[in-house]
Amino acid sequence: MTSPLGPAEDLSDDDIDKMVPPKVMRLTQHLHNMIYIRFFYEQIGQQPPEWTKRELTRAEQALIDELDREHGQGGRFREIKDEARQSEPRRERIVEARTSLKRRI
Repeated sequence: MTSPLGPAEDLSDDDIDKMVPPKVMRLTQHLHNMIYIRFFYEQIGQQPPEWTKRELTRAEQALIDELDREHGQGGRFREIKDEARQSEPRRERIVEARTSLKRRI
């Protein structure tokens, strides 16, 4: 029987390190740290400083750009087939015989 939580819960730390590129891991950790800092300010009843909001936006965009680049260049994430959509089979090119047209002189 498979795990009800999904295949990711069966992975060890070494498996995850092999699957996730280092740059993506660092960007994700940075974004997580920024979210934690913002949460800390909100927990004590203060508005987070503007620099945290700007850095959150910048870090999120940098992570999205890196994920797009990684996915587009056939990186480690492409080793696992897309589960969401299968690619359509390519159509074969059929060479048709030309129709004979009568020439008018």
